[in-house]
Amino acid sequence: MKTIRYKGIRYLFYCIRDILRFTPIVLWGKLVSSIIEGGLSVWQPILIAELFELVPDLGPGNMELFKRDVAALCLCIGLPSLCFVITRGMAICNDCKKESCYGWSMFEHARKIRLEALEDPKVLDTFQKANASYANQAAGSKLLSCLFIIIEAGLVCISAVIVVGRFSVWLIPCMALGFLVHLSVNLYSEKHRASIYRGQSSLRRKRQYLWQLFSRMESVKEMRTLGFGGYLKRLWVDTNVEVVREMQEVDLKAARLGSMDGILKNACYAANVAGAIFLMVEGELAVGQFAACLSAFSLLQTELTKLGDKIGDFFTCYHQVEEYYDFFEIETEAEGSRTYRPFRQGIRLKDVHFRYCGAAEDALDGVDLDIKKGEHVVIVGVNGSGKTTLSKVLAGAYLACSGSVYYDDQDVKELRREGLYKDISLVPQNFIHYNFSLRENICISDLRHREDDKRLKQVIADVGLEELAQGIGGSDTLLGREFGGCELSGGEWQKVAIARGLFKDSGLIILDEPTSALDPLVEYDILTRFLELIQGETSVIISHRVGICRAADKVVVMKDGRVVECGTHESLKNAGGEYSRIWTEQAKWY
Repeated sequence: MKTIRYKGIRYLFYCIRDILRFTPIVLWGKLVSSIIEGGLSVWQPILIAELFELVPDLGPGNMELFKRDVAALCLCIGLPSLCFVITRGMAICNDCKKESCYGWSMFEHARKIRLEALEDPKVLDTFQKANASYANQAAGSKLLSCLFIIIEAGLVCISAVIVVGRFSVWLIPCMALGFLVHLSVNLYSEKHRASIYRGQSSLRRKRQYLWQLFSRMESVKEMRTLGFGGYLKRLWVDTNVEVVREMQEVDLKAARLGSMDGILKNACYAANVAGAIFLMVEGELAVGQFAACLSAFSLLQTELTKLGDKIGDFFTCYHQVEEYYDFFEIETEAEGSRTYRPFRQGIRLKDVHFRYCGAAEDALDGVDLDIKKGEHVVIVGVNGSGKTTLSKVLAGAYLACSGSVYYDDQDVKELRREGLYKDISLVPQNFIHYNFSLRENICISDLRHREDDKRLKQVIADVGLEELAQGIGGSDTLLGREFGGCELSGGEWQKVAIARGLFKDSGLIILDEPTSALDPLVEYDILTRFLELIQGETSVIISHRVGICRAADKVVVMKDGRVVECGTHESLKNAGGEYSRIWTEQAKWY
């Protein structure tokens, strides 16, 4: 409980800090507005009582006082509307700036999150909640608005109770009863709603995923041609119905409680009015005092309702703010203390283990491997043998759970990651089709050379994209149909991805299944040409097809997360082991 309370105070401080940093005028404007509105609300019943006392004896002697009270009453009634307009304008200003403030902060943190963490469904749920909260990131300013209004309404209620208590303390209990019931109902309903909403994070993420399948070209093509659109629709409808049904039950329960609360609150108000009438009839209240009591009752009824509502709104906004700041609790990459130096001798993996979050077994189970500078290494193995995981650990994208990865004598865990990444070019298995120009698709890996046309043309020629570039109208032509560009085939996109990796000036290039969409003969042609182009540089090619192994300096065979064989193509083919078995099996395909 203490931890939760400390977290709430900390997040409230973060909220105030960010508003002071990004939109300070919103904070001070709301504070001043709340003070003004609260002061005027307290002053209003007092003025009404004075006016009723002045009217029976109105004359030249008290006319100036009467006029002053009337003017002050008009001010009490009119100025809050002006304050509302001003604070509304501030809220719009805050909402317009959320992209450059809160959105940028979220983006900056997302860039530093440990890549391993993105394998954890709980982290993805946190992403989903943070995105939903960010979409309503006026929640921060609303939180403070609620806090100011709560303080303002609380002071007004206390003042109204004092005003009424001056006339009769018997009128106070009904006021307190109506407020406590209203507050209890609001807090219970809000807590119940927040609990159900948070419990639906995975369900809402699933619903969003299913909905996206209906708007993505690749999935729409497949569902149409294979005829499973109806099945996906049922999945989406069932998920959506489950989400809506749970929230409907929460809202209906809140509505029932709200109805009972409204009846009790109005009963308390009626009891107070009846009590005041009784006291006036008994002569314990003057007419002016009775009028002041009615004004105080009305004010108190309004302010108590507002207080209960705003306390509920405060916790609603806090939960949204909490979900936003929970995102920043996701662990980021630990920056090492050493500056990376480009390796000169080689890379060494020593007893490396790695396990994905929630997995029962290690994906890498004691891997030992040496890669010399300038060596071309091909890593092969059946699906699930750990090849892709090894490439990520090798590149420093994932840190080994135990064991070490050295670049010369530099332990990856001790290095500043940014410097290491600058010296590595990675073409992942699931590369991205960027709906940018051909130039941007290739040069995005090394934007320093974006305007180097000679370098770009050479890379385009090296991977066999010259004819494509000419056919679409040049390297500045937009690719992909998303924004009306030229769509490429799967093999052409793979060539673009390889060109992207080749374009970057790096000491190590890793290609993870880079040619899976290409014909084996085309694959062999591209990869052998690729190895010729990077003579003197270090490369690691992950592949499930062994044809390219003939051109490699070293072949590494993986099985069940371990390196089971290592050597040249000829030596491994003749050894009669796992590589020989894979080679023999694949030879039957051709």
